[in-house]
Amino acid sequence: MDIFNSNRKLEEFLMYGIDWGLFLRHNMDAPITPFIYLKNGDDMIIRVLITDGDPMEYAKKILENEKEAFQQFIIVVEGYLGNEKGEKTDAIIVNGFDKTQEKGVSIAQMFLPKEKGGFKKIDKAIFLGNPELFIPVEKNENSDYSIEEIGFNAIVLKDKDNNLLKYVAVFTHDNPTVIANNIKRFLRSKFSSEDSNELSGEFDIRFPDNCVKNFDLLSFIVKNAIQEELLEESTKRWSDKYNRKIKITVNYNGKVLFQTESESKRRNITPTDKKKGAVKRNNSSKKWWEFWK
Repeated sequence: MDIFNSNRKLEEFLMYGIDWGLFLRHNMDAPITPFIYLKNGDDMIIRVLITDGDPMEYAKKILENEKEAFQQFIIVVEGYLGNEKGEKTDAIIVNGFDKTQEKGVSIAQMFLPKEKGGFKKIDKAIFLGNPELFIPVEKNENSDYSIEEIGFNAIVLKDKDNNLLKYVAVFTHDNPTVIANNIKRFLRSKFSSEDSNELSGEFDIRFPDNCVKNFDLLSFIVKNAIQEELLEESTKRWSDKYNRKIKITVNYNGKVLFQTESESKRRNITPTDKKKGAVKRNNSSKKWWEFWK
C-alpha cells in the first residue's frame, strides 16, 4: 500500500514537517504553535495558526483566502496519540495535501517532551490515514511528483593493521531530512550486508560546505538519525557479534559537526566468525487515534 499516493514530493514534505516540528519542540517546555507550510516548487511560506479553537478548522479558513500560489501544504500541530486504555503520548501530527490529489496523508511522531524528563523520540512515525482534500482539487494530468535524488559518493579504506574496512561517505542535498534518511539507509545496509564481518565500524560522513541553510536543524536531525540507527537490532547485533565499537564522525563546513560511538558487550570474536546470534522480536501491536492539545 502506497500511503503517499505515489507522490514522493508530498512524502518528502511531510517528513520534513515532522522533523521541523520536533526540532522546534525539543528545547521548549511548552507545546509548539500550530502552523501551515505552503510549498510551490522550491519556495515555501509559513503561516502561524494562532487560535483558541481547532487549528485544522482555522487552517481551512486561512487557505480559502490565501493569495500566494502553492501546490502543496502541510499543517503541523502538537497533540496526543492515545491507545485503547486511554493512555496518551505527546506527538507531532502532520496533515499534508497536494492540490492535484483528492486525498492527503496524515502522519504522527510520538515523543517524550523536555518538561517530562528530557526530549526523546518514541518509536517511528505512524500513519494515521488519508484525509480528504478540503479545498477544490486542481486536476493536472502532467503533475510531476518526483523529487531531486540525493547526491552520494563513498570510498572504502582498509586498515593496514587488521585489514578491516572504513567508509568515507559524502551526502549532498538541500533538505536535511533527505540527508538523514539516506544516512540511515547507508549505515543499515553496511551492518546487515553479507560482508559486514569486514567492517571496522568506523564511518566518516561528510556534507559539502553550505549545502543546507539551517545548520542547527541539520545537526539535530542527522544526530538523531544516527543515534536511532545505533539502537537498531541489526546494528547492535553486529557490534555484539564482532565485539567492535561503532564510531561515526560527521563533518560539515570544515568542522566536526558531532561524533558518536557505541560499545560492544560481547567477548572478542574474529572477523571470520559467522555464527549468528538469536534475535528477539517484539510482535506486539497497538491501535492509535488522535487527540488535539
